[in-house]
Amino acid sequence: MDGYALMVEYKIEERHRHEYLERLRELRERWPDVRLYEGSEQPGLFVEIWPAASEAAAKACQEERLDGRSPWSAIGGWTAGGAGRIHAWTFRPAPL
Repeated sequence: MDGYALMVEYKIEERHRHEYLERLRELRERWPDVRLYEGSEQPGLFVEIWPAASEAAAKACQEERLDGRSPWSAIGGWTAGGAGRIHAWTFRPAPL
């Protein structure tokens, strides 16, 4: 069975795009497994995918990602609507 994933979704305000992408470059050095996608029909809408070996590991990633003391927390200030508009969900493998 494949692993779990944390998916984080938010929209970055255009005026903060440059700062955001610079921060992501820095964060990817520490978290190289995190994948980042931008909506092709909705520029500025981003999804992060954090791979995790278990549900508990995905929840730990979620806590790290959303904690106000996390290096990721600056993104909340660049998000349309503020940090409360950052959505995070844990996904498990679908039974096939």
